[in-house]
Amino acid sequence: MAQYDTISIDASGLAAAQERLDVMPAKLTRAIRMALNTVGRRTRTIAWREIREELSLKPSYIRNEVNFIPATDEALRVIIYARRKGVTLSQFAHRQLYRRGANGKRVKAGVRVRVGKTDTELIQGAFIAPIGPAGGLIVERVGKPRLPIDVLHGPSPSQVMDTKLDDIGDQADALLEQEVRRQLQRTDL
Repeated sequence: MAQYDTISIDASGLAAAQERLDVMPAKLTRAIRMALNTVGRRTRTIAWREIREELSLKPSYIRNEVNFIPATDEALRVIIYARRKGVTLSQFAHRQLYRRGANGKRVKAGVRVRVGKTDTELIQGAFIAPIGPAGGLIVERVGKPRLPIDVLHGPSPSQVMDTKLDDIGDQADALLEQEVRRQLQRTDL
């Protein structure tokens, strides 16, 4: 029978490589989660800026209304959301207007509200009622008697975000691609 020279190969030298392969899915998941959360924070900031360009709201109000749910190991997705509820007009820059009434007294004539960066609205017959938050709410009477009043609302951050969704999504996709590459290089897979 022919004799063969044999070379024996065993996996004892590959223990370190095997451990590295076992850890790889966890490291990959962690890198993707970190990339998603970083891009989520950046995209939220982009959404804040887009809303500020359209609406004349305070930055602190926008920060409270637009937020995100971070990615976890179980759910590798980031959700950026804005509350749909309309913003009361008193959150926008506004000013009560007066006119001269009978006997030279000042009478409330309406409210001027700056909803957008360039849009100023004059609401005839509206007034600032001392109800609700500090500074009151902008309301107008619904009928002839004094009490049926209607609180006035303006556009919400979610409405602006809906109109800018495609632009924000494109920017987020580009950011995500860069960030995933950066995180994979950083994790040393």
